[in-house]
Amino acid sequence: MKKIILFAILIINLSCSKTKSIILKTENAEGISNETKLKINGIEIGEIENTKLDENGNVIITANLKSDLNIPIDSDFEIKDEGLISGKIINITIGKSKENITEKSIINLKTVNNTIFNDSIGTKIQKALNQISGKDKNDSILIELRRLNENLEKRK
Repeated sequence: MKKIILFAILIINLSCSKTKSIILKTENAEGISNETKLKINGIEIGEIENTKLDENGNVIITANLKSDLNIPIDSDFEIKDEGLISGKIINITIGKSKENITEKSIINLKTVNNTIFNDSIGTKIQKALNQISGKDKNDSILIELRRLNENLEKRK
C-alpha cells in the first residue's frame, strides 16, 4: 500500500508544472528566438516557448517562467542586448504592485536600444564592410547610371 501511495505522489509531482506560461506582446522582436532567456538582475528565470504574429502584425511571444516566482504585474519586461556581441535577453525590472503575474498574463514588451548608436552590432559591421569594400559607393554609381539611362530613354 505504501508503494502505491509513494508512486501516486511521485506521479502527481512529475505532472505538476514547474513553470507558468505568460504572453508577451511587442511590435518588434528583432533578435528574439526560442533560445532567448528571461532574466532578473542577471539571473535566468525563464525562456521563450514560441513566437508568432497576430492579425495586426504584433509579435506574440509565449514565455515560461519559474512558477515559484512572484513577479509584480507592474514589472517592466524589456528586450535588451546581453552584451556587445551576444544576443538579446528579456530583462525584467521588478515593480511594486501587490498583484502578481499569473498564468497566461498578457504583458507589453518594451524594446530598449542600449548599444552606442542604437543599432545592432551586425548592422554596424555590415556598414563598415560596405564602406571598406566600396559597395555603398558602387551602389550610388549604379543608381545614378540608371537615372541617366531613364532620362535618355525618355528623350528618344
